Amino acid sequence: MHARLPAHAGIDLSGRTVLVTGAAGAIGTAVSRVFAAAGAHVIGLDVRAGDGVIGCDVTDEVSVGQALAGTEMTDLVHCAGVLSVGEVLATPVGEIRQVLDVNLMSCFILAQVAGGRLGAGGTMTFLGSQAWARGAPGWAVYCAAKAGVTRLVEALAQELGPAGIRVNAVCPGSVDSPMMHRAADLIAARAGADPAGVSQRYARENPLQRMASPDEIAGVCLFLCSPLASYINGASIMVDGGDRPG
Repeated sequence: MHARLPAHAGIDLSGRTVLVTGAAGAIGTAVSRVFAAAGAHVIGLDVRAGDGVIGCDVTDEVSVGQALAGTEMTDLVHCAGVLSVGEVLATPVGEIRQVLDVNLMSCFILAQVAGGRLGAGGTMTFLGSQAWARGAPGWAVYCAAKAGVTRLVEALAQELGPAGIRVNAVCPGSVDSPMMHRAADLIAARAGADPAGVSQRYARENPLQRMASPDEIAGVCLFLCSPLASYINGASIMVDGGDRPG
């Protein structure tokens, strides 16, 4: 059974303006909800515009600049991402570029935009992945992109720390979300297996014997932006139920 974050867990972010990318996705939606419950003003960006979500291509600095023209912010939570499943030799170059652009290049673009607007006490939180820790067959492009996010976070933390800006990454394992189910579909297609069986295997092999809920990932993002995490900087926090790559 999935845990659901109880309201805002007593964290008060009143007076803060938080930019959430990927705001129409499962994790981005959960992040937006819990930050709003904590009193923050949330600005949502997503390639899919919708109710309260501004349409924006986070891989395009012009699109990001236009979407955020005149906007001030205190925090960034960058949730936008895409996946790729397939052997390196069989993955089209265009797909590789897209995954690197959305999962990694966008982090540089958002960091530049946010870095010029955040002041002391500001935070940047990037969605990494358990996949950063080790390459795996069929996951090379995604692993490489997420490893890049971790290294970027470490560098940014050192560059921006003197200005009082903290930079961290939240690194989920398997999350019960459309993206994970899409991954199960792709894995099953490669193996001639049942997608439901693939999802069940991922859940069963976790020490907690389930996937995370989007709210559980959002809760860690909320914590990192709060005063409770005031001395956490340059960290990539695994939120994987103990299922460590090895």
